[in-house]
Amino acid sequence: NGRGVMIAPPPYSSATLEREGIRPRTIVGIILTHCHADHDAGAFQKVLTGSPVVVITTPTIYKSFIQKYAALSALSPALLMHSHRHKPAIIGSPLRFQGATFRFTYTLHSIPCVGFRVEWRGRSMVFTADHFNDPPVIDKLQERGVLSKGRADDLKNIPLQETDLLLHEAGAPPIHTPLKVLLQLPDRVKRRLYVVHTSALPEDCDLRVAPTGTAGTIRLDQGQQPNSWSNASNEYETINEDSSSSTKQLRTMETSISYHGLQRNKIRANSFVGHKRIESSDHSPPLVSLRAASSTDAWFILNLLSAVPFLTSLSYASTMEVLETARVEAYCKDTVIVPSSRRNHVLCVVWEGTCVERKISESRSNRTSRTSSPLLPIHELDSQINFGAVWYAGDWTGPIALQPEKRLSGDSPLTSTHDVVAMSI
Repeated sequence: NGRGVMIAPPPYSSATLEREGIRPRTIVGIILTHCHADHDAGAFQKVLTGSPVVVITTPTIYKSFIQKYAALSALSPALLMHSHRHKPAIIGSPLRFQGATFRFTYTLHSIPCVGFRVEWRGRSMVFTADHFNDPPVIDKLQERGVLSKGRADDLKNIPLQETDLLLHEAGAPPIHTPLKVLLQLPDRVKRRLYVVHTSALPEDCDLRVAPTGTAGTIRLDQGQQPNSWSNASNEYETINEDSSSSTKQLRTMETSISYHGLQRNKIRANSFVGHKRIESSDHSPPLVSLRAASSTDAWFILNLLSAVPFLTSLSYASTMEVLETARVEAYCKDTVIVPSSRRNHVLCVVWEGTCVERKISESRSNRTSRTSSPLLPIHELDSQINFGAVWYAGDWTGPIALQPEKRLSGDSPLTSTHDVVAMSI
């Protein structure tokens, strides 16, 4: 859905993600598993960046997080708590976030630590977090009365849950899982398992280390039709994003604006966006067009619009009108999103991808009807066609009253000569 959640982020995670092309505004949540620095320092840095984020963890771990970083930073606990929103994770109760369902459980570690299972449209993932998973030792702790039977059974069940993807940690006992334990897991479990928290695997080991970076993205939705999630295979492959592919898509949310208020659907005419805006050169539909409608789409629209100062103070009735007016559209690379003639009338917020100001081609400007004219690909434009402002996920363009940064607004010096064009990377 174009938005991400950081899990147990180590130091400088936000900077690392940005180097990979993931914009800060696309990260809407942090799952805080425990308060060791290699798993929570990135969370502290993220909540101080100013971009809205939700911290998800148990009340016990959250209290430790606030106390720890208030002491280290000399900031007041109240100030830290004001920098984000805490969504409590209650053990034994499902937690809904971004349309997915999370179920948290305490793992066996030196300090309070949680792992979780997340389910979304028939697909699932289990993340163990730091966890000493050694069944014989757990049984001995139960025999000595340190653990109850229910607690011991829960700890041993984590890696054996039926799930599409298992991210299991490994490291030095007695606070991490010995590698020998993972090697002894059933083959059906190891086929869907990636090892995290370590890269030291023997050469002849049949386990896999979780790939890193965007080039190592593991997708559970690859090639899935909207209603076929439950029939999906449990096999995975690491994919490399092809940045030159013409099927790269850009999702934008557009709504019409006038100086006298929101005009319902008057400016959202098909004449300038075209009926082929979600088609690629090979006529295959983009993944985003296959995505079924989500109950969180309204949340995304409001979340995007919250970046626009004018709209943050709207009443409930006006907010409902915005939801009725707003549209989520998908565009192919090199497609005009907002023609220069309408840039001062349309509020366009980028959901996912990248937009640029691009000079109107000569062939377009000579036509009476600009909406039906072809848009030349970037590589075919001559050197005199230049670019202006760039918009990333979470940025917006519109009238100067709604976008005070002039170069990004409809009153940009290039407005009369430049369209806003999709250039997803």
